[in-house]
Amino acid sequence: MKFNIFLYYLFQIMKFNICVSIPIKNTSFKEVEPIIADVLKSNPKLIELRFDYISNIKTLSMDFLRDIVKSIKPYAGVIFTLRDPSEGGQLKINQKDRFKILKMFIESKPDYVDFEMNTDQNIINEIINLASQNEVKIIFSYHNFEKTISFDDTIKLIQNFNNKLIQDLSLDSDVLEEIIYKIIFTAQKFEDNLVPLKLCKEMFNSNQKVISFCMGPLGIFSRITCILAGSYFTYASLEEKTASGQINVSKMKEMYNLILNNQ
Repeated sequence: MKFNIFLYYLFQIMKFNICVSIPIKNTSFKEVEPIIADVLKSNPKLIELRFDYISNIKTLSMDFLRDIVKSIKPYAGVIFTLRDPSEGGQLKINQKDRFKILKMFIESKPDYVDFEMNTDQNIINEIINLASQNEVKIIFSYHNFEKTISFDDTIKLIQNFNNKLIQDLSLDSDVLEEIIYKIIFTAQKFEDNLVPLKLCKEMFNSNQKVISFCMGPLGIFSRITCILAGSYFTYASLEEKTASGQINVSKMKEMYNLILNNQ
């Protein structure tokens, strides 16, 4: 059994389960296309598009979103994200406009849509239903930019949210199994890395999908090794970082090659 788990971890790294996150600053596909092409050269597992960097969100269109999906999907998975300012996002908009954009995301059919666990419950309910209809998977995110909470508090955070989905939204087990949790902390000391790594191991052993590591210089260790502990994938950058401690995708792959002696 232990040997099988080891093989799983090894295979995860060999596949380079890395998501490259890129900020989208305008809605001109001609300008975005070469950036996507550069990212695809690194052969990532997924590409995350951070739309909260757009200077004028009103210019966002379905055609633009569909063009992005078409340009990436044959080669990598697609994640659409509109990060809320409360969790590191760059764009302040009202809940009505936020829901409208999330709906556009889902209808353009990326592989995943990422939004916060603290999103209004009515929006969560509608987005889950819409995502199910369009076969789009959901990543529920939690970011703590100040510290790393305890392992026990992290488990409670996820359990309480799961209970809310089951009791208040009446979600069945099949829907819950498809949800990915993204639980991100800030490392204030090196030992903080143990919390996300323990969480990844716990969730993996419980057949639940999770992405978890620490941000910041002291969190680089868990950002790299979280896949070894069972994280669904990890995040890297191409040039411009979208989070503290993010590593260039080429450097991250080089590290994995060195770990595996696979050059």
